[in-house]
Amino acid sequence: MDDELVSLRREVQRLRDHEEIRQLLYRYARGVDRADLALIQSVYAEGGTDHHGPFDGPGTDFAHVVVDGAKKVWDHVGNHHITNHWIELDGDTARAEVYFLACHPHADNGHPELAVMSGRYLDELERRDGGWGIVRRTVVSDWTRNHVDGPEWEKTTERGGYPGGRRGSGDPSYPFFGGDR
Repeated sequence: MDDELVSLRREVQRLRDHEEIRQLLYRYARGVDRADLALIQSVYAEGGTDHHGPFDGPGTDFAHVVVDGAKKVWDHVGNHHITNHWIELDGDTARAEVYFLACHPHADNGHPELAVMSGRYLDELERRDGGWGIVRRTVVSDWTRNHVDGPEWEKTTERGGYPGGRRGSGDPSYPFFGGDR
């Protein structure tokens, strides 16, 4: 009976660790899409780094790059969609390969464009003080397309009656969650 209980506890902890890591990744996507500095920074373990294209340095500094970059983009909001997860646990350390699809509004060419990127986060994580954090992230680009052409589908915009997404606390999700992230 004791062996069964120990085995059950290990399985519950494994499932809990997987879910905590998934929630961390969702928190990252929400932070980037809302340009929420504190939320992005919260996913990195102390001293955690991010190799994100040309950026290779502290994750907390990368969060500033994201938020500062959001200020340069016109009023549209991007989306990060977190999809497949492959997580390997080893006690208080883990490795995760996480697929994403990101829609990035930008004005790199002097006018509004929309780019799409599909890739993977290769994350090394550690549990410290009871919580998981990214120690090292490497972003892999699997494919991209720039400037998805065409007008907005007007009936699905604010003019069509939908609340519009916003960066920061002006987004409808902030009051929905009572101001919490």
